[in-house]
Amino acid sequence: MKLICAGLPKTGTKTIAEALRILGYNVHDVFEQFMKDRELWDKIVNNTVTTEDYQRVLGDVDAVMDWPAVAVWEQIMDAFPDAKVILMVRSSEDEWYKSMKRHSGIINKYVPTNETIQQILFGLVSGPVASQFYKLETAFCSACLGIPRMYGSVVTETFLRSRYRQHNSYVKSTCPKGKLLIYNVKEGWEPLCQFLNREIPDQTFPKVNVKGDLTRKMVKNNWKYDCGLKQTISKQRRIRLAKICFVLIALISCLVYNLMK
Repeated sequence: MKLICAGLPKTGTKTIAEALRILGYNVHDVFEQFMKDRELWDKIVNNTVTTEDYQRVLGDVDAVMDWPAVAVWEQIMDAFPDAKVILMVRSSEDEWYKSMKRHSGIINKYVPTNETIQQILFGLVSGPVASQFYKLETAFCSACLGIPRMYGSVVTETFLRSRYRQHNSYVKSTCPKGKLLIYNVKEGWEPLCQFLNREIPDQTFPKVNVKGDLTRKMVKNNWKYDCGLKQTISKQRRIRLAKICFVLIALISCLVYNLMK
């Protein structure tokens, strides 16, 4: 572990993930963490995690960001004391909150706001992986943001604004200043590469997930990076749909048989 990106969701996490990939880092964003590192997050939720677990599971990862990692950024830093920390921030608290609100609004166009209906729908369509993701999302988004997920009917402004201030203040006061960069992705390559002792790449600094466009692409099954989650969801969706079709055919057959008796 070389780098812990400790900024909350919607602080440019997808942009910095892309920038770090350009710089040659092995990056674990949300979905990589869910697919490849889930043993660690399950242990955290079950209160059985140790420092050795962090070191073993994340030892070959160069950089982590977004949830679930940001919820335990300090524990990761303790496990990897040589790792540097980047606290991504927005230009203002208002800008961050508006981005959170926009993100929620985009997802709410595609999913029901009622949590019970969400779970039933996700389970029917995507199978066990949806339930597992939903469980971790509830635990770690609550720890990061004070709300169980970044969509639905639970995006409470007061909680979000308070958590943004608290989180940033805590990182600034806790992380040793010599290993901390407070960074806005609008600053581009120079401060990032200077902090990481890397040459500035001969390409434009990336801009990813501008106004929630990444969410729209993922809903349409257009993933730039697939660590296996897209394939797993697609497979489980096909299995679920096949089972549903089988049940419907069986019911229709029984109905027709009874009508013809």
